[in-house]
Amino acid sequence: MSNKKTKVLYDATYLRFGMNSDAMRTGLFFVVANILDVFVLKKDVQLTLFCEDFCYGGVRKYLKLNYPNIKFDLISDKILGPMTKIYEKLKKSRAKAKNKSKKIKKNFLQLLMVLFSPFAYLERIVLKAKYSKYAAFLSPLYKVHDFINEINIKNRYIVVHDLMPKIFPEFYPGIKYEDHWYNQLFNSLNSKDNYFSNSEYTRQDFLKHCPQIDPNKIHTTLLACADNFKPVEGNIDNIKTKYNIPLDKKYIFSLCTLEPRKNLIRSVKTFVEFIKKHNIDDLVFVLGGGQWDNFIGQLEKEVIDLGDFKSKIIKAGYVDDEDLAPLYSNAQWFVYTSRYEGFGLPPLEAMSCGCPVITSNNSSLPEVVGNSGIMIDWDSDIQHIEAYENYYFSEQLRKENSKKGLERAKEFSWEKCVDTMINIMRGNNEGK
Repeated sequence: MSNKKTKVLYDATYLRFGMNSDAMRTGLFFVVANILDVFVLKKDVQLTLFCEDFCYGGVRKYLKLNYPNIKFDLISDKILGPMTKIYEKLKKSRAKAKNKSKKIKKNFLQLLMVLFSPFAYLERIVLKAKYSKYAAFLSPLYKVHDFINEINIKNRYIVVHDLMPKIFPEFYPGIKYEDHWYNQLFNSLNSKDNYFSNSEYTRQDFLKHCPQIDPNKIHTTLLACADNFKPVEGNIDNIKTKYNIPLDKKYIFSLCTLEPRKNLIRSVKTFVEFIKKHNIDDLVFVLGGGQWDNFIGQLEKEVIDLGDFKSKIIKAGYVDDEDLAPLYSNAQWFVYTSRYEGFGLPPLEAMSCGCPVITSNNSSLPEVVGNSGIMIDWDSDIQHIEAYENYYFSEQLRKENSKKGLERAKEFSWEKCVDTMINIMRGNNEGK
């Protein structure tokens, strides 16, 4: 086997959201960040990062903060050499010289542009030649950028996560615009590029809805969660106080954006019915993640007599990274009965922390949870209530599924995910 390093150009554009402590740091962000974490450790990979020019500063700031001892080669789609930079400045100056009094200046700038143009052209050819030597371009989210087409990297790979904007367009208002990033991705799918699907379900879904994809060029690479998701023991009163969780109450936990697809209205409504049915006063439901202002309003429409039960629903909002593992670890159980998931990182994070889970039995979730949790129909109120009852009244079941979840979670790792990607890249590069 050759000792030469595999040259990979990685699209780090989405890392610009890494500087935000808000709802933009969703599962998609952590996929981009965790894949990079593993690539950085690969001694047999020569990694260069790519991003769109408008977010260059944000990505650079994220890299300096999170990788203080690593000097990255970061390029943008506006990568320019010195001659090209001069040419572009002349071009901008000429464009500003519009009125007649600036005609002489405009003509002079035009002459300078003509002089610098061949040098800028040659410089661009050299840059293209330099970056076209990469064995692979990998985008963890977006379509192949036009710049990548321009420098002609032949082996291009995109991680595809799900078809939710196409299946549930009513939940994605922006999808009606042609320039929405997902429409650009969907419309770019073809038979020549390679794809990594985050689950086998996602792979089959794309083959079903996108017949232009070559079945031999879409590969399942199961995702994982970060290493810091592990059981945390000890008192977490300070964290509970931070998120307004009553210290004298036990809690169940849910982490996701508060959007209709996540089925939270049903999860919370049935929780209220459950505690009313059994006159339970020692349990609250903690909702972590981006919040919708009208969420409680929607819930009140579903639960006419919500009244005092509002205090049993804790909207924690965005949860800081360092607080997630303690919150998972100390929850009675985790609820995630989504209508559809391309993968479903939160249930895996919960299992990694030893938290029993309740998830829906659809899409990719069975691939993640297996037999280590309670799986129910997303649209069944009765099954939600029964699942809550099973966990609340059986400490033994909670312990069993906690243990099963910990074992199940060990089957997923970012190392395994990235190794699969690299092996496929090398195989294609060697013509296998």
